[in-house]
Amino acid sequence: MIDSDFREKVEREIRGGLGMGGSPLFGLSTMIAYHMGFADDKGNPLDSAKGKYLRPLLMMAICAGLGGDPDKAVPAAAGLELIHRTSLIFDDIQDAGKERNGQPTVCAVWGVNQAINVGLALSCHARLAVQRSIMRGIPPETMLKILSVLEKAVIDLCRGQYSDLSATETLNMTVEDYLRLVQGKTGALFGAACEVGALCQRRRLGIVPVARKLGLEMGTAFQIADDYLGIWGDEKVVGKTANDLTEKKRSLPVVLALQSYPEEMGRWLSRPVLTPSDADEIRVWMEDRGIRAKTVEKAIEWAARARDTLEELGLNSPWHQELDQLLDYVLERSK
Repeated sequence: MIDSDFREKVEREIRGGLGMGGSPLFGLSTMIAYHMGFADDKGNPLDSAKGKYLRPLLMMAICAGLGGDPDKAVPAAAGLELIHRTSLIFDDIQDAGKERNGQPTVCAVWGVNQAINVGLALSCHARLAVQRSIMRGIPPETMLKILSVLEKAVIDLCRGQYSDLSATETLNMTVEDYLRLVQGKTGALFGAACEVGALCQRRRLGIVPVARKLGLEMGTAFQIADDYLGIWGDEKVVGKTANDLTEKKRSLPVVLALQSYPEEMGRWLSRPVLTPSDADEIRVWMEDRGIRAKTVEKAIEWAARARDTLEELGLNSPWHQELDQLLDYVLERSK
């Protein structure tokens, strides 16, 4: 997959920006480090961080593949990862998530109020990271453009989350509605990753819209795979609670079931509460009606669209192959 050296550089940038040293941490710093996987819940430093770092690695790969210096993208990549981690804090609050990356969530350990503090602090650290791009030779006007792209992505993310939360009250959501929602959530950060990666190189700026399109399509494929895992994923492997059915999320499997079997799926979603045993029953019901297979088909479809755009982007070797392998990884998650 994408150069592991990229991840090390991004993680080092994040650790430096957060002031994560080798001594035990206290208070807010402990909670931030714990969420990032840099420390345990007592503030004792850990060597290995948690998370996939997909979005920052994608940003750096796009920059390198278009002939730029990926080191110049490191601060923006760190900022994007911090934005993503901020969104996870608020996701866990809104979803009442108990586990993420194989450990209890910040919300589960310290409560909602402190989790909000962590999320707000991380969002500030994200902007500070982007501003450090100037120290890597990124012109100030480009840094401001990058900051604008990322801030707009957060607004899109919030709009998508608003639609997601509102959708739990409707029984007539279509696949088209779902796709608009997803491209305003997961697609927003993937699109920003590719757009900013293209902005960090100065040779082919005309290709920036194509890079953004690639990110949106990759993000859609990734979210569909994530929706699959939210119902059929092994929690020990995925590292978070597979609670999409009990939370009545309008994930793609649920939307597909509503479109094909509105009365049956509608009856389940109209119940005041869905228990884990209800979720088990719905899961089997979906499988029997081909919803699981259709979800996988949709992930394959969007990965194919992304591959077509990847061809159009014309990345240098080996970056084209690296992103092609990343799409394979996305599809493997939904099998």
